[in-house]
Amino acid sequence: MAYNIKDLTIDKEFEELLPVLTPEELENLENSILQYGMLDPIKIWQEPDTGELIIIDGHNRYNILKKHDIEWHSWQDYKIMDDLETREDVKQWMLEQQLGRRNLTETERYEIVQKFKSVFQKKAKENQSLGGKGSANLPKVDTRKEMAKATGVSEGTYSKLDKVMQSGNEEVKQKLREKEISIDKAYQEIKNPTPKEKESITPEQKIIEFDNRMNEIDREISSLSSEKETLMCRRRSLFESLDIPFTVKYRFDQRNGSPFVWECQFYIEFDGKEEILYKGNCFFNESPDTFDLKNIPEKYQKDFEMAWDMAHKEVVNENNKYDAKAKKDTAKLNEALSDIQEFYNFAKLDKAEYYVRKFYKDLMKIYHPDNIKTGDNEAMQFLNKMKELWGI
Repeated sequence: MAYNIKDLTIDKEFEELLPVLTPEELENLENSILQYGMLDPIKIWQEPDTGELIIIDGHNRYNILKKHDIEWHSWQDYKIMDDLETREDVKQWMLEQQLGRRNLTETERYEIVQKFKSVFQKKAKENQSLGGKGSANLPKVDTRKEMAKATGVSEGTYSKLDKVMQSGNEEVKQKLREKEISIDKAYQEIKNPTPKEKESITPEQKIIEFDNRMNEIDREISSLSSEKETLMCRRRSLFESLDIPFTVKYRFDQRNGSPFVWECQFYIEFDGKEEILYKGNCFFNESPDTFDLKNIPEKYQKDFEMAWDMAHKEVVNENNKYDAKAKKDTAKLNEALSDIQEFYNFAKLDKAEYYVRKFYKDLMKIYHPDNIKTGDNEAMQFLNKMKELWGI
């Protein structure tokens, strides 16, 4: 099957795992492609759940082709990696490709391994989970030990290298990258810096250190978000594959304030486990619109429409009760305000002020928005007007 270059997608998480070329390297690559064509095919992975054709190697080549509006020269310009089943398989493959490059220094290998930290953590977590289910013969996976092994150093050396590279001393780190000093020497300089070196750490360097750590956190968050999305898609597919009749149910997730702002959840349930089909507001529409219905599996659509109708009628009915109560409470408050006005006009000033203040406090406890059961914003506005009127 032939694929069009325009069908390809760049996945941000995968792209961030790849090495960044220098401007000179990028220029040389561009000149080579323009002169000789593609010497290495772009590697593509088809995401099982979405069918997207995602680039996993060759992002720079792809961008150069797009820049110059160059189509594929032949099927040899790309390669489908159909032996990779999951995103984690892709990451493992990318890690092996990068570590397989020649003449990498220990520092370069360390920085590559750090980008793929989530791969090692997931492997350790999976083995721990399987071990808890009785797979006692599984070898224990120690994240730090495996990362040291991938870096090509002992655990002790890896620990020293990690402390250096996580420090804010950019000067020592650069010396290590350029092999001007050994890992042991760099570690000693970080562990026992001279007074001059302590003073040399500027606010700018600390900012860089914080930025690097925040970028690392962002990559981890992105990785976990992608993993969660993939699991949700697969979980939904498993629910749909169950040959069991389901009834679409609904519930209102929050019942504070006016009902017309309540969020409604529509879901199916099997053996105590739920799958959310839709969540949103169903007050304004008597039936789901075409877009919402399109996102519901076909075998649940009729039940979904029936559940929507019931939920819509319920929330409209609750809103009418809410409005009626609000009007009734407002009328009572207006009546109370009128009584206070009359009392204030005819009673002694000091005694009237005492009762006005007391009555205000009692009403405030009832109608303050923080009161979940009887809180009412409109009633509270009347009370505030009364407070301004009598200066209490």
